[in-house]
Formats: sequence, C-alpha cells, structure tokens
Amino acid sequence: MSYYILYETTNLINGKRYRGIHKTENLDDGYLGSGYALLESIKKYGKENFSREILEFCDSYDELIEVEKIYVDEQWVKDKFNYNLKTGGQSYGVLSEESKSKISETLRNKYKNGLLKINPNFGNGVPWNKNKTGIYSDDTKKSISNSLKGRVPWNKGKIGVQKSWNKGLKMGPMSDLDKQRRSDTLKEKFKNIEHHSKGVEPWNKGKKGLQQAWNKGKEMEKIECPHCGKFCDKMNAKKWHFDKCKKKMNTKSYKKL
Repeated sequence: MSYYILYETTNLINGKRYRGIHKTENLDDGYLGSGYALLESIKKYGKENFSREILEFCDSYDELIEVEKIYVDEQWVKDKFNYNLKTGGQSYGVLSEESKSKISETLRNKYKNGLLKINPNFGNGVPWNKNKTGIYSDDTKKSISNSLKGRVPWNKGKIGVQKSWNKGLKMGPMSDLDKQRRSDTLKEKFKNIEHHSKGVEPWNKGKKGLQQAWNKGKEMEKIECPHCGKFCDKMNAKKWHFDKCKKKMNTKSYKKL
C-alpha cells in the first residue's frame, strides 16, 4: 500500500523547519526531505538531530501537489527560519527573490574560493550564443528544417540486436603512430583538468594472471525456453530466450533456426 504524505522536518538544534511531500510504502522509512538547504544542514548537524512529523495524508500524488502549494506558499518561503527555497507544487514552485540571491551569492563564493571550477573545455563558461539574436538567416533556418524533416532514423525498421560496427573487421594492433596520437590527445585533454582516476588504486594491483570467475566449476540451474525448447542457465535465460527468443520474434533481423 502506498501512502501520500505531506510532512514537516524540524532541526532539533536550531528549530528551522522544512515542508515537503513524499510517496512511500513505509511510514517509518526515515525520509527527511530533499531540499538543498535541508540536505546541507543534515550534513552539518547529522540525521539524529532532525525529526519528521506527518501533517496530512492524501489519496493521490496530484492531490499532494495541490496541498503542498497551500502549506509551502510565498510567506513560508520568505521566513528565514525555514529551509524551503521555493514554493510548493514540485516543478511549479517559484524561487523567491531572497532565495535566488542566496544561491547566487553561494555560487560566487564557491567559484571565488576554488570549491567550484569552470571546465576549461567550455572556455569561460559562457554559451557562445548568449544574448545573440539573428545568428541564422531565414534561408539557413529553412534549410535546417527541411534537412531534419527528411532525415530517416538510423534504427527505423530494425528490431532486436544491432550488428556491431566493427563486426568482421580485422582491427589488429595499434601502430606506433596511432599510439602516439592517442597519447598526445589524452595529454592535451588532461593538461588543465585532473584525471578522474588519479589517486585511485587499480582493482588488480599486485595480482598476476587471469582472475578466476565466481561461477567457475559451479553447476548452474537450467530452465527450458517455451519457444525453442532449449535449456539454458536461469540467470541468462531472459537475455536470449523467452520474450527475446529468435523463434518468437521471427523477424528478418534474425535467421530462422
């Protein structure tokens, strides 16, 4: 059974509150809320210093949204002793001017202190077409529109598993020139940004040879496909059989058995 609740979470240390809506099958699931200001406060004080009280039960999620609009109105958001940054109603919520100012100031300070950094791959972080109008002529717009209208989706008429682009191709080892090109490309890419795996210890460090599969030597349970009659491992059966069985699909994308 699903419950639709409107709740109020209270900080037991400073008394600040947060109101939100939640759909759950367990009323004691420990959910406190998802608001940005609230989550930051939970990180600071710990979940044990917050309590949640159910204010109302509703019959549906749509009704819950309407009720939230009443409980989390502009007056509630403007109150400095509340965590809500926008009015209720989910995506229909509107940030107050004070909340916008707080968010803007917080972001400016984070960029200033180096907690947030602009990705160098995006220049100065400003979209190239910001505040620009009339970039494309009417003829160019018409040409783009006609081009998109006549475009056929790559997967139109295709069913099931698609063929790999390199199937049947003999790739062979990379040449020294290709290796050098790839190396130079990666060096340039990570020249100004830190590599995501820097400082992370490889999972196979210190291990030699091939690793043994977890199911090596184990007899897996097998089940029969109702369409082709083949017995296959239970864990992988639905990947290639049952609803995805070739005999059931029986389309041009598959060769008949």
